[in-house]
Amino acid sequence: MAALGSMAAWCTHRTGQDGASAEIHFNYWRVAQRGGFFRSATPSRDFAEVGALVANPQKIESIRIFLPFELSDRDLLDCGPHFKSVEIAQGIFNEALTCNSAGPPGPARVELLKDGEPFCRVYLFPTQDNRIDASQISLKPQGGGALITVTRQAIDEICHQLPERCPAYIRLRAFLPEKQPSPFVEVTSPHDRFFQSGFDEIECVDFRLNEARTLPHRIESLMRTPVPEHPVPLTRIAFLTAIPVAAELTGTSIATHKNRVLERQIWEKYIGDKLPISMMVYHWRNHTNPVGDFSAFVKLRIRRSSLKIVLTYLLLAFVFGVFGNLAASRIDSWLGSPINNVVSDKENRK
Repeated sequence: MAALGSMAAWCTHRTGQDGASAEIHFNYWRVAQRGGFFRSATPSRDFAEVGALVANPQKIESIRIFLPFELSDRDLLDCGPHFKSVEIAQGIFNEALTCNSAGPPGPARVELLKDGEPFCRVYLFPTQDNRIDASQISLKPQGGGALITVTRQAIDEICHQLPERCPAYIRLRAFLPEKQPSPFVEVTSPHDRFFQSGFDEIECVDFRLNEARTLPHRIESLMRTPVPEHPVPLTRIAFLTAIPVAAELTGTSIATHKNRVLERQIWEKYIGDKLPISMMVYHWRNHTNPVGDFSAFVKLRIRRSSLKIVLTYLLLAFVFGVFGNLAASRIDSWLGSPINNVVSDKENRK
């Protein structure tokens, strides 16, 4: 089994090819908020996104991604269509870009341009019955999680009439399982939380990519021995997490590259649902060349108070009050009986 938050992403060269490189972008959207005072219409599930920006994609055999949770094909979506919106494309790449949709003829794609020159091609995977074509993405359970493979057929489609020296980009969204703890978050609640109308909870967001010692043995073996192909070097790994602005960032393992308040009117269209009021985005990255592995640890303090918490607190307070009164009455009867007997004896003597 993988450790908390431990993932993997790698590419392999085609036999006899060399010279490709890749960047991996990972986003964790903490949008399924719990503990709001009233039930809200915010999304009920967190999701993770993995993007791969590949230089010289015609030289690679496949792109493989391991996620540390179970995943069905209905919970794996292509983010490519969102890049038709210039606001989304600019927000994700933090560049001044223009967007040109294309295909057919040729594969469905969005050509992103910077200063009139090709910046990258965003590939749009074909779908059927709201599922990505199985011939282009293979999804298999592996090591207690899910192994996603972007196939050679998909790579060939991506590279169809690709402009020279133009990178290719894919971005996939994976919804986390419902009613299960997040593999990326460890929550610590105070032991006396049931006796409070509100309490501070600690959340630790743990992200690890390509850290061999924390990956399942099978995944680590696949990464280490991609025979006959050899691995593509990673030039950058970027990690971004979106969390409620009310969450206090109390610690992080590495320096934050940047942070900002999320533009609600833009990103609600991107996630396809209502965002919790006011969210912050924190961004970390490693751009040594090549990047072997990457890890980031974020510690948050969040105030929890909800109607359920308050009602639980009031119910416990009522129960303790009832038992307290019963106990006081019983103790009073025990202590009061001898005194009453003495008084009665004195009155009888008179």
